[in-house]
Amino acid sequence: MADRDVPARGWWRRHAWAIVGVAVAVIVLLGVGVLMLVRSTVKDSKASLYDGRLVAADYWTQTPEILSAGFGFDGIISTPADDEQTTIDAGGAWDSALQCSKDGGPTDADRSSVVPGSSLDAIVLFEEGASIASVDGLPVVFSWPIRTDTLRPSQFRFTMNTGETVAVSAITMTPNFEYNERNTVVMFSELGNRGLPGEADARFPVRRDIVPASDGTELTLAGPSGDVPATGLSFTTDNTPYASGPTLVGAKLNRIDSPPQGEGSVGLNGQSSMPNDERTLFGDTGDFRLRMLTTGGFSPDRVRGARPTAHAAFFRIHATGPDGTDVLIDEVGVPVAVEGGTLTVVGISDLGLVQSDAIPYDDCYIEDRDNYLDIIISGDEAAARSITALEIPSLDGGYSAFYNPGGPGQTPTPGVRYTAPGPARLQPVTIALDHPMRISRD
Repeated sequence: MADRDVPARGWWRRHAWAIVGVAVAVIVLLGVGVLMLVRSTVKDSKASLYDGRLVAADYWTQTPEILSAGFGFDGIISTPADDEQTTIDAGGAWDSALQCSKDGGPTDADRSSVVPGSSLDAIVLFEEGASIASVDGLPVVFSWPIRTDTLRPSQFRFTMNTGETVAVSAITMTPNFEYNERNTVVMFSELGNRGLPGEADARFPVRRDIVPASDGTELTLAGPSGDVPATGLSFTTDNTPYASGPTLVGAKLNRIDSPPQGEGSVGLNGQSSMPNDERTLFGDTGDFRLRMLTTGGFSPDRVRGARPTAHAAFFRIHATGPDGTDVLIDEVGVPVAVEGGTLTVVGISDLGLVQSDAIPYDDCYIEDRDNYLDIIISGDEAAARSITALEIPSLDGGYSAFYNPGGPGQTPTPGVRYTAPGPARLQPVTIALDHPMRISRD
């Protein structure tokens, strides 16, 4: 037997390096294949943000308009990292007071309000040749959903309070990318500073105009009677978020679909916070969805996310009572008598994942922080038709306020000017039970 093994051992000696080489080549090819697959998946996921698709997307007015286009926040987008020192250097919020039950405690991403540049390539459309570093953000909110396949950075022109005109370097549909949203696009560029109106060095946009792109493409909006170009639409303001924070520009009541239409992640986008629709969070409890549209992403302080149980801290619903007087619906789970029956607030959806042992509603709760929140209501249809308005009392009367992404967190750095809390707002509610005011297109 030993003699028979000698040729075999010799063969292995003669061919060992060849075998090792083949093995290495296979490993390299597999690695390249995996890398290419990952890159292809990311590319496809980004493409899905700009595919023009809509599923039961809300429109808010009968004619297209820009509902808001105010300066959002300064210097916290595309930072080198999101650690404490980088966050503070960028003027972002670093929250050292977070209380989280997850293993390992809060991460840098949990504590910081900045957005590292490494996370942007998968979601951002860049103007040709443009790059961004530690830039500003500005959301533009349209009353009709956007055909995202027509979207280009050069379609947005900003006139500053100084009189100069500023172009946009990059735009994104994130975080308003769900197929039933897509009313809001966010600009990333050098768009202003933290000066207040009236301060000598204040710099911020006062006018926004929609123009044809550098390649001639017109931004198109999807409306109830078909698509229309947005070219020529404009918006003016004399305010900045460092003087007054985010607010409401729309509120609309619809029946809840089973299953909900157009909800959920798009490609790889939203996987950490979705599904977050009303049926996932509350089962069959709700009958109606009171959807609100905001001027910016709503957060209790920018670092922490809003929670599905937070209605009583931020909102009051106004309805006509049995005797014709104004009635407030301001608690969760408490039936309120109104004209036509009773209504009960179930909670807030379109935030994050449903609560579980693995996903507690604590300071590290991850929600999508987009321009939409849905208050879920159960009750009689006749009662639902009595709803008149949605109110954010803000800081008046012990209520909490909302901040946009430039907010202070719980432990603001002394001497840093952060974005201001949102004002009190009473927003009329459109009752869309007979006509849902939604658009779908492939």
